[in-house]
Amino acid sequence: MNPIALVHNIYHSFQVCPTWTDRLNRLLWLYSDKRFVKVISPKEHRQISFRYTPPVGNVQVMVRDNKGSDAFIFSEVFDHRYYDFYLPYSPNTILDLGANIGLTSLFFTRKFPNAEIACVEPIPANLELLKKNLELNEVKANIFPAAIAIKDGSIQMEIGTLDYGHKIAGIAYGIALTGCTLEVEAISVSSLLKKLNWERINLLKVDIEGYEGILLKENCEWLNTVDAMCIECHEGYGELDLYKLAKNWGFTYLKQLPGTWLLIRWQPNKNSAYITQDKF
Repeated sequence: MNPIALVHNIYHSFQVCPTWTDRLNRLLWLYSDKRFVKVISPKEHRQISFRYTPPVGNVQVMVRDNKGSDAFIFSEVFDHRYYDFYLPYSPNTILDLGANIGLTSLFFTRKFPNAEIACVEPIPANLELLKKNLELNEVKANIFPAAIAIKDGSIQMEIGTLDYGHKIAGIAYGIALTGCTLEVEAISVSSLLKKLNWERINLLKVDIEGYEGILLKENCEWLNTVDAMCIECHEGYGELDLYKLAKNWGFTYLKQLPGTWLLIRWQPNKNSAYITQDKF
């Protein structure tokens, strides 16, 4: 165990957790793969309260002792604030593709409290915690237990060794997996829009482990309805692909941020220094 990291984690627990119980639970969660934690506090799930500066405030989450998988995603969202980017408007509709256990959706509900949220997640174990985390924080959202795809039906998922990184089987994008497969329902973005009765997607979040290489190239006329997109790119799909996508579908702003790329369909005024540096 790295003593410097331990001291940092103890200090950070005091910063972000309101009670001694929450601080202890956070530390046990972070070190859940250690033998002593498995002996003194063997748990599958932990409910932990956190307190952050605005726009997050107080949140409660149910997480798993799963070798740091949930802790890694939580840190990206709430500690490193990967999704705390500037938009030139407040979105009314937010679509979260690859919602996992709901942490990004929860962050967006705090940052954009008036937005309607829809979550798409195919893995049953993730869906269970996704529903619980939204419930704990009194968040109403439309949840679709499915994988996003270019057409409706069913599709095979390859299951990764961690509780994230599961991907659509048989694609040339993303990390190659050799684990077991799971058949899940597949739904297209066009079908989602009809079910939601949305005319536009004001903010689209895409973290689908390489399937973006297919979703954003085939049957993607729905991109005309997207006002802004934050996307995590995976193996085989990168900056050049995003530039082509932006030009082809009318996004006027593209920038790489920590952990994600941001595209905005926005024509700024001539005095806007924020956008002119990175527009096409």
